[in-house]
Amino acid sequence: MEKQEIIQYDNGYISKTPIFQFILLSCLFPLWAAAASLNDVLITQFKSVFALSDFASALVQSAFYSGYFLISIPASIVIRKTTYKTAILTGLGFYIAGCCLFFPASHMATYTMFLVAIFAIAIGLGFLETSANTYSTMLGPEKHATLRLNISQTFQPIGAVSGILLGKYLIFQEGESMHSQLASMQFSFIVNLFCFLAIGLYFRGEAKIEAAEEKESAAAESQA
Repeated sequence: MEKQEIIQYDNGYISKTPIFQFILLSCLFPLWAAAASLNDVLITQFKSVFALSDFASALVQSAFYSGYFLISIPASIVIRKTTYKTAILTGLGFYIAGCCLFFPASHMATYTMFLVAIFAIAIGLGFLETSANTYSTMLGPEKHATLRLNISQTFQPIGAVSGILLGKYLIFQEGESMHSQLASMQFSFIVNLFCFLAIGLYFRGEAKIEAAEEKESAAAESQA
C-alpha cells in the first residue's frame, strides 16, 4: 500500500521518502568511511610485517585512491545507462571480491596480492560513492534533497571511528607473529564483507521486485 502512494516525477524525484530504503542506503556511508580509515592502519602494519620502505608502504594509498580516480567516470556511465541500484550492486560486488581476496592474500603472505585486494575494494567504493551520494538526494521530494544528503553523510564519522577502532584492536597489535597479524587483517575485512553482503542482498531483491513490477505493468498496457 505504501508503495502505491509513492509517485515518481519526471525529474526523477519521488513524492515521499521510503524510510527503510533511505536508512539502508545511508548505512553505506559509514562502511566506506571505515574502509578508508583502515588504510592508514594497514600502511603501518604492512610496513612492519613485510619490512617495507616508506615508498613501498605508500603504495597502499596509491592503490586505494587510484581505484577512485579510474572508476568515477565509468561508474557515472553505468548509472546513466542502467540505474543507481545497478551501480550500487556493482560496487558491492567489487567490494566483496576485494574482501574475499584478503583470504588468499593472508595465506600467500605477499604484499602484491594485498594491493590487488585493496584496489578491488577501491573500485567498489568508487561505484558506491558515485551512486549513493546522488541516489540519497533522489529518494524523496526535490526540496529536501540537500537535507537527505546531509543526513546520510552524518553517518560517515561513525564509520571513520569504527575503522580506527577495528585497526587498533584487531590489526595493530605489538609483538604478534606475522601469521597472527595477517589473520587479524583478514578478520577485520570479514566484518566489512558481511555488512556489505547483507546490504547487497537487499538491493538485489529490490531490483528483482522492480523488474517484475515493470514486466507486469508492461503486460497490462499491452493487453489494454
